[in-house]
Amino acid sequence: MTYDFITGMSLEYYDIIGKHMIESWLKHWPKECKLKIYAEDNLPILDDRIEVIDLNNIDPKYTEFQNASFKLGRRSKKFAKKAWPIMLNLESNKGRLVWIDADVVTEDTITLEYLDSLLEKDDFSCHLGVPQGKYYSVETGFFIINRYNDFKDQFLKNYQYIYHNRDFSNMHKPFDGDAFGKVIRDLREDCKFKYTELSDNCNSSLSPFNYIFEGKMRHYKAKRKYGIIDQ
Repeated sequence: MTYDFITGMSLEYYDIIGKHMIESWLKHWPKECKLKIYAEDNLPILDDRIEVIDLNNIDPKYTEFQNASFKLGRRSKKFAKKAWPIMLNLESNKGRLVWIDADVVTEDTITLEYLDSLLEKDDFSCHLGVPQGKYYSVETGFFIINRYNDFKDQFLKNYQYIYHNRDFSNMHKPFDGDAFGKVIRDLREDCKFKYTELSDNCNSSLSPFNYIFEGKMRHYKAKRKYGIIDQ
């Protein structure tokens, strides 16, 4: 099984925690793999396993979205910086796509065999589902999507619709995880649609990441990321 690994960050984010994410990824993730970083600024990275892509020029629709004035624009534009690289990488039908947030620090070895074990062969994705009242959201600090799956194209179409039409209705907030969750919620009306719910047995519905991946990865969300210092 082949994998593509992607993330995104600004220079400010790089200085706060992104450099720790990259260093830990290079140390613990498979040596034969590369990480694509969708960057808002020039990043001081020189490594053959890292490819930096200019986020600002990836798609005219992205530029249009960021320049448009619309309801919920301020909040949704921030998370569109994550949504667009995901959408562009879902245009491929080869292998599995892995997103890992820029504020996720890897603490132990991640092997391809470990990644294989997280996602059942016939499932569309493995992710951390988070209930948000009557809505379903996804903590998208880490997820895997099987781009061979028969539902991939429909997922992409529905996900694109939300951003191309700026339609953030019927979701908790106009964030990427809520958009991801809405598409999952709509697709699971089809009994053939299956996915792996990584947070099924987690007692922390608010933020299950650090419980599920304890000892492997840590997600420094919100203000916690500012506690990262060079060690």
